[in-house]
Amino acid sequence: MKRLSKHRVGYFFLLAGLLLFTFSCSTKKNTWTRRAYHNVTCHYNVFWNGMMSQIEGLDNLKGKIEDDYSKVLPVYNYGTKLDAKQLNPKMDRTIKKASIAIQQHSMFFGGKERVKWVKQSYLLMGKAYFFKQEYMSARRVFDYVAKEYADDPITYEAMLWLAKTYIQTEYFQKADAILNKMATKKNDKDFPNDVYRNMPLVNADMYLAQKKYDAAYPFLERGLELVKNRDLRARLNFIMGQINQKEGDFIKAAIYYKKVIKSNPPFKMAFESKLNLAKCYTGNSGSSKEILKVLNKMLKDTKNKEYRDQIYYALSDIALKDNNDTLAIQYLKKSVSASTNNKKQKAVSSLQLGNLFFDRGNYVASQAYFDTAVIFMPMDFPNREKIKEKSSVLSSMVQYLETIRTQDSLQKLAKMDSTSLYAVIDNQIEQYKLDQQQIQEEKAQAQQAGGTQFVSPGRRNSGIALGGSAGWYFYNPTTKASGYTEFLRKWGQRKLEDNWFLTDKRQMMSTFQPGDESDTTAKDTTTIAGANNPEKRAYYLKNLPQTEADFKASDSLLVEAYNKLAFIYREDLHDTVHAVNTYQNLEEKFSHNRYELDTWFALYTIYHAQKKVEKANHYKKLILSNYPDSDYAKVMIDPDYFTKKASGQNKASKLYEKAYDAFQKNQYLRVIAYADKGLKQAGGDTALAPRFMFLKAIALGKVNLPDTLYTAMKKLLQDFPQSAVSPMAKDILQMLAEQYGIGDTATLKKIAKGEKEIQSPYTFKPNSPHFVMLIVLSDKVRVRPLKVRLSDFNRKYFQLKRLRVKSLMLDNQRVIITIGNFSNKKESDNYYFALNNDEYVFSQIDRKSVFINTISMNNYPIFYRGKDQKGYQKFWDKYYKKK
Repeated sequence: MKRLSKHRVGYFFLLAGLLLFTFSCSTKKNTWTRRAYHNVTCHYNVFWNGMMSQIEGLDNLKGKIEDDYSKVLPVYNYGTKLDAKQLNPKMDRTIKKASIAIQQHSMFFGGKERVKWVKQSYLLMGKAYFFKQEYMSARRVFDYVAKEYADDPITYEAMLWLAKTYIQTEYFQKADAILNKMATKKNDKDFPNDVYRNMPLVNADMYLAQKKYDAAYPFLERGLELVKNRDLRARLNFIMGQINQKEGDFIKAAIYYKKVIKSNPPFKMAFESKLNLAKCYTGNSGSSKEILKVLNKMLKDTKNKEYRDQIYYALSDIALKDNNDTLAIQYLKKSVSASTNNKKQKAVSSLQLGNLFFDRGNYVASQAYFDTAVIFMPMDFPNREKIKEKSSVLSSMVQYLETIRTQDSLQKLAKMDSTSLYAVIDNQIEQYKLDQQQIQEEKAQAQQAGGTQFVSPGRRNSGIALGGSAGWYFYNPTTKASGYTEFLRKWGQRKLEDNWFLTDKRQMMSTFQPGDESDTTAKDTTTIAGANNPEKRAYYLKNLPQTEADFKASDSLLVEAYNKLAFIYREDLHDTVHAVNTYQNLEEKFSHNRYELDTWFALYTIYHAQKKVEKANHYKKLILSNYPDSDYAKVMIDPDYFTKKASGQNKASKLYEKAYDAFQKNQYLRVIAYADKGLKQAGGDTALAPRFMFLKAIALGKVNLPDTLYTAMKKLLQDFPQSAVSPMAKDILQMLAEQYGIGDTATLKKIAKGEKEIQSPYTFKPNSPHFVMLIVLSDKVRVRPLKVRLSDFNRKYFQLKRLRVKSLMLDNQRVIITIGNFSNKKESDNYYFALNNDEYVFSQIDRKSVFINTISMNNYPIFYRGKDQKGYQKFWDKYYKKK
């Protein structure tokens, strides 16, 4: 009987459970059972899965995010766009689960949501969008939660995340307004503790993003009082150390860095803390022995191998503070050499070296390191343009120095007797053979060691040393380095092959026919081979000046180089010592050269500024005696000469206004009179003189024959080919050629054609629907597998977008693949960025065979009709490509 009663009880509970399940599934009635069912089901069956997916994604992201320790760290680092792309599968699953929770379990009665986890699902969805860096969607969700559930404590959490979103999108005023509003509520009973603890951190992050470090500091201090997480505390201590270091309070900064090191932080943060601790050494704060001991220990640690460039830089910093420039230079050279992956550090170390050599007056070495800095510094490098400008000045200077050294060496060699010359050349040939032998030995050693790298013996300069220690002029390493950099700027990376300078060699091949060689090919092949072989004398003799004309050409190069070099020393580098020496060398070697007047006046101004009266007067007398009518002579006699000349130019400007007014009134004779006066007043003014000539030419054309207009316009173009009115003058000459047959019609048409800019048929509409467009070479790429990989990519990273992949033949050689539709340019840019960095989609494909662009829906049919890939690329580079 008891056994039977137990079965009855079991059946009763089973029946009750079935009834509860049946009547609780509906969300139409507000009953306790239904609320309980949907709360439990929503929490454990849906919300929990979405939350765990988000946590897994963030755990994966945490290991991939990299901090830029050269800048003050933010409190929160959510990674780059590329990092966020990796989160898409996990976050899309979170959004999907949150959507299910909201749609299937929401019970809204009496103006309130009765299922707690629906509210939490909205917040979870907003966070997923936030971590995907889709901030517009995140902002909408957080704003909705904050307003819809204003009477619920969840509103404060939503407001905090909304503030974070505004910080990420740089709407700092809106973020500040939200945080201030929350500050007035933080003492309320229902204010969440977690939000209370995080508010100072969000405030600090907002001010750090604006580089308002003083404002961020008290919030960081308050954050340290409230935060319990060890890693976050270490990060806050590191940031406070950075701020104190930036403000010059090295003692306080060192205290915070030591706290970071003691807290056993992540490896990279511990490493940077030790480095910054070394940088906080001032030279007045005791001995550097302990710091040097730590840094040298770090150098020996194999874990720090890839960071040795930074350690050497820290050691150089200490050496500089100890006033040991020589040791600092040694460490900096090691830092530059050790930098293989860290381009920014290579740029920083090179720049420091460049400045040290510059201060020492060693401009050649300075230029080499400035050049390296320019090559490796990123786009956001501080004072980038000024550094590039200084590097350019130094490059020009080194170029002129090399011209002087080269031409001097060539002339000295050319003046030797043949016996001495051949002895020097033979010695150089022997040196070349030894170098080649050493290269082969180093190659063999590298192969035996299992490596492929070896050092070229080009470091040795034991060859010809005339006027310097650089050896034979075309073996000079400075010249080679400067030339290599200039080559990269002009041509980019080029494959080592015949006719490397041609992008399309087909045209050259089609025009070349066997037997079409010129007479030069009939030269003795032995002579040509010798001239290109460094083991033959002819190789070294081919560039030596031989005739009087050769020597004159060489002298001309020397005069030009000396003059420009002296100008750089004086005006750009403000180095009067080198400037004076260079000007005097020019005077001594080439008396009565074409820059004689400029040289004398430069020396006069330098000595006059230095109050060396006797020397200044010497050059003043030379100018007054030999060039009495020059501007320089006139300014020496009358210091206000240039002021008066400017006044005359001002009068010319007023005359031009009168001439133009007369021209508009068709008073052409008056225009001619004003223009003649104005040309006298303007003198050689390249701004006003061509304008007067233009007005006069038009007026002459009106009162005389068209031939007169043609002659006047032609003279204008001859005298001022680059003036602002030259294009209009060319158009008039073109018209005269076409309508009156005056002048060379074909030439004028060619000029006019070159002047006209082709208008793009495309229009920029960033808010219109967009595609991402792939143009592939059909004979190089299998289109169908590529489309499959694109679909896989879309499912993995852009599942919620429901993108469509289509393909179409563009022509016989190209296929066009489109992915869309995207609502606007920003969405297509995000997809383009993610796709362009994906290895899976383009695996086993030569990237040169695939061209990726974004294109608006209104431009797509224009492109398809015209099929002008280069034309669209120019348009895309202008409006879409990130600079």
